[in-house]
Amino acid sequence: MTVMKKVNYKSFVMMLILMLGLAPVLVFGQQEGTEKSEKKSSFDKHFFLQASGGVSQFFGDVNKFNYHNERVNLFYGFGAGYQFSPVIGVRGLFNNGWVVSTREESDLRMSSSVWDAQLQLTASLTNLIFGYKPERFLNVYAFAGGALTNYSSILFRDSDWHVIDRNGPDAEAPFDQEAYRAVTIPAGLGLNFRLAEKWDLNLEYNLRTMFVDDLDLLVSGDGNDAYSTAMLGVTYKFKPSANLKSMEKNYGLVKYETTPDPLVKVGDTVCVNVKVVFPEKYFAKKAAMNFQPELKYAGTSRKLKAVNFQGEDVNGDGIVINYKNGGTYTYVDCIPYEPGMNVSELVVSPKLYEPKEPVSRNATPEEIGAKYKVIDLPERKLADGVIVTDMRITHDETLILADHGYEKETIISKEATIYFAVNMHNLNWNLPLNRNNQVQKQLDDLAAFIKMGYSIRDIDINAWASPEGEESFNQGLSERRAQAGKKHLLDMIKKMAKDKKAPFVIENPETSLKFNTYANGEDWNGFMKAVEASNIGDKRIIMNVVNSQPDVSKREQEIRNMSLVYREIEEDVLPPLRRAVIAVNCFEPKKTDEEIATLATSDPSKLNDKELLYAATLTNDNETKLRIYKTATTQYANDWRGFNNAAVIELEGNQLGEAASHLNKADQLEPNNKAVVNNLGALASKKADYKGAAVQYNKAKTLGADVNYNLGITQLAAGKYDSALGLMGDKKCNSNVALAQILTGKYSEATTSLKCAPESGHNYYLLAVAGARSNDVKMLTENLAKAIEKDPSLKATAAEDREFIKFFANPEFANLVK
Repeated sequence: MTVMKKVNYKSFVMMLILMLGLAPVLVFGQQEGTEKSEKKSSFDKHFFLQASGGVSQFFGDVNKFNYHNERVNLFYGFGAGYQFSPVIGVRGLFNNGWVVSTREESDLRMSSSVWDAQLQLTASLTNLIFGYKPERFLNVYAFAGGALTNYSSILFRDSDWHVIDRNGPDAEAPFDQEAYRAVTIPAGLGLNFRLAEKWDLNLEYNLRTMFVDDLDLLVSGDGNDAYSTAMLGVTYKFKPSANLKSMEKNYGLVKYETTPDPLVKVGDTVCVNVKVVFPEKYFAKKAAMNFQPELKYAGTSRKLKAVNFQGEDVNGDGIVINYKNGGTYTYVDCIPYEPGMNVSELVVSPKLYEPKEPVSRNATPEEIGAKYKVIDLPERKLADGVIVTDMRITHDETLILADHGYEKETIISKEATIYFAVNMHNLNWNLPLNRNNQVQKQLDDLAAFIKMGYSIRDIDINAWASPEGEESFNQGLSERRAQAGKKHLLDMIKKMAKDKKAPFVIENPETSLKFNTYANGEDWNGFMKAVEASNIGDKRIIMNVVNSQPDVSKREQEIRNMSLVYREIEEDVLPPLRRAVIAVNCFEPKKTDEEIATLATSDPSKLNDKELLYAATLTNDNETKLRIYKTATTQYANDWRGFNNAAVIELEGNQLGEAASHLNKADQLEPNNKAVVNNLGALASKKADYKGAAVQYNKAKTLGADVNYNLGITQLAAGKYDSALGLMGDKKCNSNVALAQILTGKYSEATTSLKCAPESGHNYYLLAVAGARSNDVKMLTENLAKAIEKDPSLKATAAEDREFIKFFANPEFANLVK
């Protein structure tokens, strides 16, 4: 029987010191490493189970000269543990197997049935040094701890199997029938291969150093015995699951509320607003979901902004959804409208994934798919189509024609002035003023003017008196002078009638002609102007004296007094004021409208610029108008008006290319002309360049043009409906005003505007839209029927128009659009 060796306490103490010294290094190193790594990836604490099997080796007296003993035997074990962090863990192991060794020179062999129960501290060297990365395939770890080893050994000669010593339950007397137990220090290294999220493959070497020397039943005093195992095993980790399959199964519980549905185009943009509602206990704490709506239309699609939802235990800047309470999120994005989007579907097919790195809020499905395995959830419809009613703008922009400048009646006048002596009304041709001012020549010219035979509209005779006399006398004097002028003119006309060579004769001029005689009394204004223009040195004093005297009679006296002092007043200022002015007003001869209209198309060279432009107003045929205006552009090539007006007709006929050419030429000839600038804005508007149109309209406004209605159209196109109504509101029975009213929810006002507007398929269609929005089926169907009757192409339009989507199944509606 062997005697159990004493425990080597020095070795035991050294091992404890080593473990206690290593633990802080591992812990603090782990904390520093995981702080860095956890910024990138989250770690889940977890329990785990292990199972392994392998071979054993013995190191003791039997083979102390051969530590590479070829005698190995099977060992297996089970274990469980808990991983506190990416670096530190603890586990308990139970191992069982045989330890066998031989010593040929002494013909000895030992065999021991061993089991041990171990408690170990594990440390991941890879995560400590390089940081935690859950998807890493290979990790190196170290472990150390304490164990209780139970062993039953047999020592015998190898040559004849003679038992030398033995212990354990199978031993017979005189051998010890008790199994021995000893404290053991296990330590080693392992390799961990990641097979799946919860499964690892382990390969580890575990050396157990015993505190006894009797495992082989030989006690030499040279050192304690030890044994080791090299084992391959598997580990199952009880990590929290992302539970993606459960989320996939219960996806129908996730609710989407899209507002509005259908979507609505406003300006040049379509905005999407989706309320996403996650139910309680749906969103797994370790899961993430990518959400990216997609608008499918016309064989293509437009992807909207991507967002990512994440569970509570996931790192990143995604939208966190609580597992217990669920959550809501309002998704908002806007995209430019493109043709074809009116008939479309807004859909979403979210993707579930288990992130290993922090989630990025706006990561795309492509970016996520490149990193993780994803589960594609079923496609769900969020909205059906886009309402594009704001595109139903009527292009009736206000266009500005250049004024032709032609006057159907042009009055030409000729006048002569006759002067009178002071206080006299008889004609005195010997007066210096009548001689010096060639009054007789003026009268002769007046006679020649009358002889031209122009139709006389009327004759004006104005007469005045100088202001130094008494006021009432002067009033009568001016009346008599007016009559003297009239009499002289009548005598002239009667004399012309006696001339046999006269081109025409005015019969009974007293009654056939209209005379307007004006007795103007004292000419105070003429007096002040004459003084102002004179060379009198004290003229300022004279003017101040007159102006400061409100009493007319006193003013008259002051003038008489000053006339005695200042001879210039008596001789130069007052005499020209005593006069009568005769003006004969005649109609200038004109072509008739019929003559102008005929010449404009047959011989336009006989028309001047005003007549030619006027000719275009005499016809309602736009082709004829355009031909006349184009003639003006060649006949009067430097006149901007012909180019501008030709462009107006072309704009009305939607000939935008030709209109642009003519307007550009007009703008070159007459820069910054309000009419041209306004029409350039209308050209841009008709091309749907509403921003460019607004720039031109605002410029035209600064030049004095009334552009409110046109600006209203640009505001309507920009989705600023209230502003549009403010600019266009004074227009009655107008389609665009009605459209703005519909788009602002004023359906009753819109109906009023459209019912008095011109009948057209377009206007009836808008009435149908107002009916649909008012949920008035009768109004909808009656007006849609009229619209289709006026314009059959509207049948196909209505069949796809999302304004009517609520009525697609209505039999009356369906019958109209089939």
